[in-house]
Amino acid sequence: MTRSPFRNLAALSALMALLAVSGAGPAALAQTQGTDIVLGKSIPLDSKILKRSVNVFVYVPPGYNQSAARYPVLYDLNSFFCFTYDCGTVELLARTMDIPNMIVVGVPQLGYGYVPTPFEERTDTLADADLSIQFLREELMPLVEKSYRTGPLKILYGHSVGGLFAMYTMFNYPDMFAGYLAGSPWFQSNDQYWLKNIEKFAKTRDLKGKYLYTTVGRGEAQITLDTYTGLEKWMLEAQLPGLSWKSAWVEGDHGSMSGRTIYDGLLFIFDGWKIPNALFMDADIDAVDQHVKKTAAKWSALGLDASSILPEAQINGMGYTMLQRKEYDKAVRIFLYNIKCFPKSFNAHDSLAEAYMTMGDKANAIKYYKLAVELNPGAGNYEKQILLNSQNKLRELGAEN
Repeated sequence: MTRSPFRNLAALSALMALLAVSGAGPAALAQTQGTDIVLGKSIPLDSKILKRSVNVFVYVPPGYNQSAARYPVLYDLNSFFCFTYDCGTVELLARTMDIPNMIVVGVPQLGYGYVPTPFEERTDTLADADLSIQFLREELMPLVEKSYRTGPLKILYGHSVGGLFAMYTMFNYPDMFAGYLAGSPWFQSNDQYWLKNIEKFAKTRDLKGKYLYTTVGRGEAQITLDTYTGLEKWMLEAQLPGLSWKSAWVEGDHGSMSGRTIYDGLLFIFDGWKIPNALFMDADIDAVDQHVKKTAAKWSALGLDASSILPEAQINGMGYTMLQRKEYDKAVRIFLYNIKCFPKSFNAHDSLAEAYMTMGDKANAIKYYKLAVELNPGAGNYEKQILLNSQNKLRELGAEN
């Protein structure tokens, strides 16, 4: 018999609650001045399916309110104990442009609703993991999609019993998510019941277009390692057409897999997303185009549009890198390429105008600053800031718009 991870999670939750009301929490640090750093929102939800009120955590990426874009969504089953870490990981990888910007949804703690009902005990009434999946499908996901600009790509991430839940969802409700991250999936529950019944557990085998990343720590309990070895063997031998799967044995114990899984797993799903900086450093626009075309089919299948595949900000940033290095010809080629990709972008035109102005090419600077003004609606604070800059530069150049 293996020890249930719920004991550890319950203890951790109690500790966090204690810190929040004692002198050890952030609230106890007296601050006379300052501004709160806001991670996201906690949204109350009265669940008819779970028959209780729950709180849903939601993180949106930087620039969300200044954009009209739709974002992939990561549904985080571990949010009740590492939501801050998970959001930070997503933001870090997005800032380094290894993955797109994403919305992170913290799924409320499901208690014993992570583990499926044993097959011998099932009735016509949904229970346990199946009931939790009904909650996700019919209440949580519709709420998120109604309240936020979500794209088609959805990823489910869970650790331990959450990892078991993620894989159960993939094999039984594969239409709900495109990507699954399962850290140390708890198949040893009930004397390895789920490993012994893996043939029934894995109901759907055609997993075309799905991604699965699983991990186990070399420092975990022997029963965990033995169970994972059995799971890995079955996965390797099973016929699972279309599934992109990677298994990773890494250093660490059971708890540390939560951090490793989300970081490495997102890199696995978005392998090929990042455009190598060397291509921009050489201003090799043809090579950039080839890279985009090479990976476009993958991203398109995941529902990511052209502006997500090749972020305007990344191109613009590399243009300014060349400008700061005084490699003006390269800067201009990159900014022109940005305008080719995003012809309605006022910021792209403003940036090219700045490059020409820095080079002393007054005519082209005026031309592109005027285009930047024409394209800029001046609606939000960001637009107004760029519009004011373009207008000031035109006055500086002696060309009032």
